[in-house]
Amino acid sequence: MKTTKSLLAVAREALAAAEDAFRSYSCRKSPHKFTQPQLVACLVVKEFLRLDYRGAATLLAEWSDLRNVLGLMRGPHFTTLWAAHRRLLARPHADRLMRAVLQRCRTQGLLAETVRLAAIDSTGLETRHASRYYTRRSWRHQGHLKTRFPKLSALCDTATHLVLGAVVDRGPKVDHVEFEATVRDALSRQRFATLLGDAGYDSEKAHRLCREHLGIRSLFALNPCGRRRLDGRPQRITSPYRRRLARRFPKKTYGQRWQIETVFSMLKRRLGSALRARRPHSQKREIALRLLTHNLMILWRRRNQACFIQSRTQY
Repeated sequence: MKTTKSLLAVAREALAAAEDAFRSYSCRKSPHKFTQPQLVACLVVKEFLRLDYRGAATLLAEWSDLRNVLGLMRGPHFTTLWAAHRRLLARPHADRLMRAVLQRCRTQGLLAETVRLAAIDSTGLETRHASRYYTRRSWRHQGHLKTRFPKLSALCDTATHLVLGAVVDRGPKVDHVEFEATVRDALSRQRFATLLGDAGYDSEKAHRLCREHLGIRSLFALNPCGRRRLDGRPQRITSPYRRRLARRFPKKTYGQRWQIETVFSMLKRRLGSALRARRPHSQKREIALRLLTHNLMILWRRRNQACFIQSRTQY
């Protein structure tokens, strides 16, 4: 699914989704200079253009068309955007925003009530704009080499590339550690029938969780665990769900697992692979904003195509 390049369109969708998620003001005695949906839309604009707080404040102060779209008389100060990022993108508020965006997707026909195929995987993000390879080889950046990095575990709809659930952790770490939290986070917003994953999630415990407790069909690539046999033959699989998959593996259905790799590519190419935040909690909020912006870019593109098709059928 392609994403839009229109900033004003993404700002409109962000404002509408935030109005569904939040009330106008958090407190009766607040200054009432800017509403909470307006501040959320300003943060989405900042992430869409990959700006810092000062750059976003300057853009809003100079671009009258953008202020008209958001209903602003003047642009907020950069410290106002920093405070809004810290408060409105904390975990409970970020969940409400994502729920509102996915609900708009269902209303506009982009998402069904139950998604047929979903895929799960994880990826690492950079904490600096300089790559890890460069910091390892360059003597000037030897002190900046870090062994830990932000790790994003995400679950997406393979048909639309919408992110349904995500968990942010610190890597390097094996994938199955965040598996249950990621699946339950996605199920709290959207139902899906089949879950696809690579060999990093293959375990009888994961299959039992999906099939017996959550009502999901799990398809994971088989991971040969344990020591090899001396005669060279493949190991005998004793667990029932893994043995069933080894006997008859649905390769055509599993071929859609690579769609989650496409989602990670879209995120890193369009919104960047390096984070501007330095502290772990700030990095989690920044990743949540990046996922929200990604879904809004897809939502507007789908809505625009539907309006274009409807206008052509009328004539």
